Amino acid sequence: MTGVQTCALPIFDDHAVVRAGYKRFIELDSALKVVAEAGNGEEAYALLDAVRIDVIIMDLSMPGQGGFETLRRMMNRVPEQKILIFSMHENASIAKQALQLGASGYLTKSMEPDLIVQAIHEVMTGATPIASSVADALRELDDSRPPHLELLPREFEIFIRLANGESIEHISESLHLSPKTAANYQASIRRKLSLNSTLELYQYAREHGLTSK
Repeated sequence: MTGVQTCALPIFDDHAVVRAGYKRFIELDSALKVVAEAGNGEEAYALLDAVRIDVIIMDLSMPGQGGFETLRRMMNRVPEQKILIFSMHENASIAKQALQLGASGYLTKSMEPDLIVQAIHEVMTGATPIASSVADALRELDDSRPPHLELLPREFEIFIRLANGESIEHISESLHLSPKTAANYQASIRRKLSLNSTLELYQYAREHGLTSK
């Protein structure tokens, strides 16, 4: 950035209080301006063409099509878009999937707000900021290579949704998939992870810290 130009940021999070709080803090930095907000993936995706955007701050846990699908669609639409994931999940597997989909960094909601502002500036210079609570775990994950790392991005998102109690019917509707396609993904996930039931899927996800409960 040069001169008086500001970094234009939308905040995508399904909690209005979270958006308002971080908007106030971010805009204490005169170089940063929150230009839009959205509470679900569909609204977030629509804003790509509506406003000038430099860096997106986006939660993964959003209603509707969800954060992973929104991230995937945004990166397919604008491959050079800088997107900072801002999540309650401090799980390395979730962070890795987001980064593989094209996210420019991974922050957690437990971070101090000033570190989030610092991360925005780092992304603008081409860096990939990652929360310290996640960075070490990412290195350990790469060393251990658990089976779920072999899932494709769409498979991983469906796996997380199944593990957190969503029915295959609800998943197919929210991700705009036919029931048959969603069921095929479920079968592929179970095969790759050697799981024979919904209970085993849940137990696997819980053992790896991939459930929200």
